[in-house]
Amino acid sequence: MYVKMNQERVRESMSRSQIPVSIFDHIQQPALVLDCEGRVVIWNDSMEQYTGVPAEDIVGKGDYIHGKALFGEMCPTLANSILTHNDAGNDRYRLLSRQGEELLARSCIPPASGREVVCMAAPLYDTTGRQIGAVETIRDAPEDSRGAPDEQVQILAKTLPDMIFTLNRDGIFTQFYWTCARNLGIDPAEIAGKTPHALFPAEEADFLVGAAHQAIETGEAVSETRSFSWRGEEARSFQITIHPLHNTAGKIVAATGVGRDITSDLVCERASQLSSLYLDLLGTDIYNTSMVAATIIEMLRERLSGEEAELAQRVKNTVEQGINVIKNVELLTTLNKHRIRLGPTDLDSIIRGQIQRYSGIDIRYEPESRMVWANPLLEHIVSNLISNSIKFGGMKVRIEISVMETAEIVTLTVADTGIGIPDHLKPNIFDRFSREGSKTASGSRGLGLHIVKTLVNQYGGRVWAADRVPGKPEEGAAIKVILQKC
Repeated sequence: MYVKMNQERVRESMSRSQIPVSIFDHIQQPALVLDCEGRVVIWNDSMEQYTGVPAEDIVGKGDYIHGKALFGEMCPTLANSILTHNDAGNDRYRLLSRQGEELLARSCIPPASGREVVCMAAPLYDTTGRQIGAVETIRDAPEDSRGAPDEQVQILAKTLPDMIFTLNRDGIFTQFYWTCARNLGIDPAEIAGKTPHALFPAEEADFLVGAAHQAIETGEAVSETRSFSWRGEEARSFQITIHPLHNTAGKIVAATGVGRDITSDLVCERASQLSSLYLDLLGTDIYNTSMVAATIIEMLRERLSGEEAELAQRVKNTVEQGINVIKNVELLTTLNKHRIRLGPTDLDSIIRGQIQRYSGIDIRYEPESRMVWANPLLEHIVSNLISNSIKFGGMKVRIEISVMETAEIVTLTVADTGIGIPDHLKPNIFDRFSREGSKTASGSRGLGLHIVKTLVNQYGGRVWAADRVPGKPEEGAAIKVILQKC
């Protein structure tokens, strides 16, 4: 009588907390509800039928008595994992998924009923958002829960170009699919039931059997690239990945693998490496030759005067433009491969250093110390912007560099009196090899400004094109760069 009264008292308490008690009595799935102390407050009719334990023997009790009804011993269940926020992947449950606060797990040890089940647990809240317990429901594991039907697996395997196979503990193929096999005179249907030695060279067959055995024994995947001569052809390369294969009870029973023919990929990679090496050597030779030429021209310019000295300076600037192209190509390759690190950088020092490189060009700048988040590659932004102004303004161009600081940013502006940028071209001038303005240019057109944009993006800034005189693009261009202030 006391137990019955206690059950009613607990249910009334849950009702006051806004939990719809009646819902659990009418659902067909076995369900239980725990309060925050781990006591059973709801044990529905389906749960009674499932376990054979009546509600009056369990409602109101804690100490994992519900675990004993399910597993035959006092132990926490999935609902307790919700209350304690512990991992449900223990020796009694194999976690299948976690969606928000909900847990879905398969019972690795069948409950007292002897049936394998899938359990779902979630927290319960009252109308104020306060957690007042946890609910757990149980359903029989579906018969097809092992994975996709055989027909679906075969359709996928016959569509993909990869070699797909399953090896049992004895190292025998139980499944083998490979759409490209017939090109090599291999009938995939004849491979199942045989060992890898019937298909591959001895060393490669031993590897597959050993890798499958390792995956089965350790539960860890094995991945390796293998290259070998096969069936009278030149060396072929395969990326082999083998995973353990579980049955519905979670036990590892076999190994399943995928072999991808990457021979052509490796050939392309080697060709790319040779091409990169050739370009590096070529770029280094041109760079060194250009630097020697620039030095000789500077020595010659110092001995000249008047118009001849000016002509020598123009030649030097032209050679340096070529040097910038080589440096930009190398820099772009580096930026595509590596993520750059940022630190406090003196923008004023970089600007003054780049101005000195362009002697003979009318560059106006009022020095003022500004520290920004960047790195030494910031000099390429300034150099490319100055070079771009000279390219489209000529040797007589006037360049104005200004820096303005506001709040958390620093705005760098490089304006010139060149041909300007029409409005319809402004959005695209930072794209690689775009056509900046209407002036004909070499194959390197667009690379300098593309590098500017790439660097600015990595600095967390922004760059755009404007008019030197607002609304009058024919009076020159202005490139504006926003950098983060230190």
